[in-house]
Amino acid sequence: TTPGEEGPAAAAVEEEEEEEVEEDWDIPEGVEEVIEALLMALRDKDTVVRWSAAKGLGRVTARLPAELGDEVVGSILECFTPNESDSTWHGACLALAELARRGLLLPARLPDAVPHVAAALNYDVRRGPHSVGAHVRDAAAYVCWAFAR
Repeated sequence: TTPGEEGPAAAAVEEEEEEEVEEDWDIPEGVEEVIEALLMALRDKDTVVRWSAAKGLGRVTARLPAELGDEVVGSILECFTPNESDSTWHGACLALAELARRGLLLPARLPDAVPHVAAALNYDVRRGPHSVGAHVRDAAAYVCWAFAR
């Protein structure tokens, strides 16, 4: 065929691509379990575990279709509840920052994320004679930096 003309092979490829878009996502087995494990690790007591989970979620989410990546964002946002520990808030902030840094936090999700980040910037819980929350506030500042980047 000459440039600009479509032959039968090109039409077949285009038709196949359209069918792929309409089909259910073909995600390898085990990916969902890995994502669940990483989401649980965001709640870990150890900072290194939370940080590694956030990085892992960023790497895995980068390889998912946008719609499924948005589901991961939704699961992270569910971590921001008053009854969750400071460790969970910290892990969720790290994960949001990692996704934002990689351009995986879609603009449509910002109205959902910003109130949680604003609350994390003011996070302070009294525990006996002292308060806890500096690490959460620091991670929330990291999210803000990632949003601006």
